[in-house]
Amino acid sequence: MGVILGNVTVRERVATFTRRHRIALIGLLLGALLLEITRSIQGSGDFTFQPTSTAQGESLNSVITLEGERSAELILPKIYVATKAVPLLIDLHGYTGSGPTQSAYSKMQEAAFASGVAYIAPTGSEDNLGNNFWNASDACCDFNKSRVDDVAYIDSLVEKSIAAANIDSKRIYLFGHSNGHFMAYAYLCSGSTKVAAIAGLAGAMDPNPSRCKASSGNVLHIHGEKDGTILFAGGSLFGSPYTSANETVGQWQTINECSPAKESSFNLLESIPSEDALANTFDCARGSLEFWRLPQGVHTPALDLNFATKVLEWLKRY
Repeated sequence: MGVILGNVTVRERVATFTRRHRIALIGLLLGALLLEITRSIQGSGDFTFQPTSTAQGESLNSVITLEGERSAELILPKIYVATKAVPLLIDLHGYTGSGPTQSAYSKMQEAAFASGVAYIAPTGSEDNLGNNFWNASDACCDFNKSRVDDVAYIDSLVEKSIAAANIDSKRIYLFGHSNGHFMAYAYLCSGSTKVAAIAGLAGAMDPNPSRCKASSGNVLHIHGEKDGTILFAGGSLFGSPYTSANETVGQWQTINECSPAKESSFNLLESIPSEDALANTFDCARGSLEFWRLPQGVHTPALDLNFATKVLEWLKRY
């Protein structure tokens, strides 16, 4: 039996929401089905080292288990030596996803390993429907209203990583897809200064700018114009609105005090021939801002190493 809220259980409330917003939820679920690739890494102790092969199987790298209520794997890069600090990338999955599925989907682990960046792909909390989520905003995706503090959880991953390995505390990055992108914004908007830059695909923010407490930020927003789940033009999930891609970028343009963007085209996704992305680069008094618009992009496009490498190169500027 679910938790009772008045005369209605949480499960009944979620069921009602699901019926009313079936299209949006189906989009989130179908996107997640494309990511269902699993792997298992075993370990014990406070920090557990073990060898594991890279995606190409070229060599071995160290994995450290960061223990806790939600443990995560810190994967050290190919060039890691304990005497030299390395950057850290935290890669956040979409609704119903997991750390392993996000790693397989985004290709960020492979790019990070090759380019000297430590990597974590954590898994969010499980809701009453058995789906993993991040509590990022009213719209996405704490549908059970658990109020889990995922900002604090990400803080704990940063702190544990710095304690476990030689991580450069001034070069912590976040990337997220969908709900994970919402979460990257929520983290930066909490006012935390632990991250140097964030990037994300197919996410959005709260439409109320006053809810973002960030004084500045280095932000890369990526969004497909044909996204049928988190709409490029904005929309709502279960009655809670989220920003359009242009409104999201506009909030950061205001926060960072940026002038209008200059646009250029380039190739981002190997699955789309020719130049498939339009980059809008802003000139900002504080922080930095870039918007990669994908005219043919959908909610869960086929990502590849070219995509991951370009995103990571952008993050590593900061």
